Amino acid sequence: MKLVIFDIDGTLVRSDPHEDRLFWQALVDVLGVRRETFEWNSFRHVTDSGITQEVFRRQFGRDPEGASLAATEEHFGSLWQRLLSTLPRDEIEVPGARAMLAHLNEHPDWTIAIATGGWERTARAKLGGADIAHAEIPMGCANDALAREDIMAIAQARATIQNANKDFERVVYVGDGEWDAKTCRAVGMPLVGMAVVPEVRTRLSGLGVSHILEDYCDRAAVLEALDSAQVPPP
Repeated sequence: MKLVIFDIDGTLVRSDPHEDRLFWQALVDVLGVRRETFEWNSFRHVTDSGITQEVFRRQFGRDPEGASLAATEEHFGSLWQRLLSTLPRDEIEVPGARAMLAHLNEHPDWTIAIATGGWERTARAKLGGADIAHAEIPMGCANDALAREDIMAIAQARATIQNANKDFERVVYVGDGEWDAKTCRAVGMPLVGMAVVPEVRTRLSGLGVSHILEDYCDRAAVLEALDSAQVPPP
């Protein structure tokens, strides 16, 4: 059995047009931080928990309390849930994602997991908004760890348990960010890039990602990429 681990944002759901605005609204409303101008990849850990901790520490000189983090996650999830109720599924789902995950879940050679830098409530809200069945999919998220490599390891460990504790002969990640390439390079995991928009393809290609897809509509092309993708080069 082989394992494919999926990111969510920009990979299974098209959240980019809204993520930045809603994330900062949650931090401002609950934690009282001031909004900063930044690049996502400038943070040490490009995860909801990692970014929140770094911003709060930079502005207040200490870590946020656990209750404040939980309240921020809850508010962020509510903001997303409210927005998702106004958007059609086709506007949220990366084309073909729902069908591809269902196919892989029944495939004789592949099984699936999810590793996201997002908090669990928001992650599940986005998947639900795209009508992607996910309740039984092993998942690692920003509630589990700050670092993406740790989140990916947790997702893989949970998938291993679901696979009767048998090791996988191949594990590959599907993601869209520079941080995904960096993390896969660090842990030695093959990466399939997902580039819903052209600028993402350009960025991933510049990072040496061997296989880049625009959607999941060509099932044979997806499976070929999963089998052939390589670890991003140094």
